[in-house]
Amino acid sequence: MIMSLRPDPREQTVWPGSRPSLCGLLKWMASDTYHWLGDGYGPHSPPPGEETFTDVHVRHLRQAMGSRVKVIQFNKEQESFNGADWELWIHNRSHGLGFRIQAKRESKEGQYGFRYWLKERDAFQCDLLIHDALVAGCIPVYLLYNHEAWAIRKDAAQMLCGHTAPDLSHYGCSLLSAHHVQAQLFGQALGVSRWISHVQLREMSAPWNQVLCDLKGKSGARGPRGTGMLKAIQRRAEGMERSGWATLQSVDRGDFASPSHACGGTPEVSVGSWLGDATDGEVREPVLRALPERVLGLLEADPLRPPEQPIPTRVVVLYDVTDGEETVNHLVGCVRC
Repeated sequence: MIMSLRPDPREQTVWPGSRPSLCGLLKWMASDTYHWLGDGYGPHSPPPGEETFTDVHVRHLRQAMGSRVKVIQFNKEQESFNGADWELWIHNRSHGLGFRIQAKRESKEGQYGFRYWLKERDAFQCDLLIHDALVAGCIPVYLLYNHEAWAIRKDAAQMLCGHTAPDLSHYGCSLLSAHHVQAQLFGQALGVSRWISHVQLREMSAPWNQVLCDLKGKSGARGPRGTGMLKAIQRRAEGMERSGWATLQSVDRGDFASPSHACGGTPEVSVGSWLGDATDGEVREPVLRALPERVLGLLEADPLRPPEQPIPTRVVVLYDVTDGEETVNHLVGCVRC
């Protein structure tokens, strides 16, 4: 029997007040994705699809984080109308931020299925992801499942935590602003001679553990109810959103509101950034946002009888940062190299 040397978070007992860090768990899941996808394009073909990876990730979050995580799953009948796979909310029960997430798997040739048209809503999935995220009060992001590593730009690296895997497998799961993808789709739709390539988009993304890192900073300071942690995550998320919006603004879009309109679609889509006016270039201290009433309702809801959502999604994951200090489980915790 061949045994894997990669630790399994399911084997770790999660006691009250003791848990793996979110950063460490996400890094472990990225590593597992990186190797699993690489194996699938190698001797153990074919690799799993996006839905399988998403289901596995949600399961790991639920099992490893215990009572800190609440997972609510919905009926899949509305999935064909959806611009996202799932939502992740990081909160302290009153404030926090949400990410509306669409997963895309890197192909063997380094491509992603960004140019996906939803006939039911007559629009690109990307435009619907952004529209629905704005309505839901979330940041619209792509979660990329990768089998290749790359170098993070120095300007972006300054915003991220330094927690990495020795074999660079933390690049297995990365977050990308949906506005970067929207810029690529505009370029293709309007016949721009040089649009953003898939390789460039991958390199614009950042490992998800480094964006969502929940470990203390060098000073060790931590405000009550995880305020400092939430602000650090929000600061990185705002940088990601601001970068994507700047890329979109650099594209000549003509008179079209969205790539869907440029391709003859007739969807009702919102245009704008989660940050509001994201073009002034000034980086401010994050002001934590109050959780929407919808999310507050989900915190109190019975997971087996969830309330119907105005913007459908498959899964909502609610990660609570308030219950005491984290104790890093070193088997699945962050390794700083």
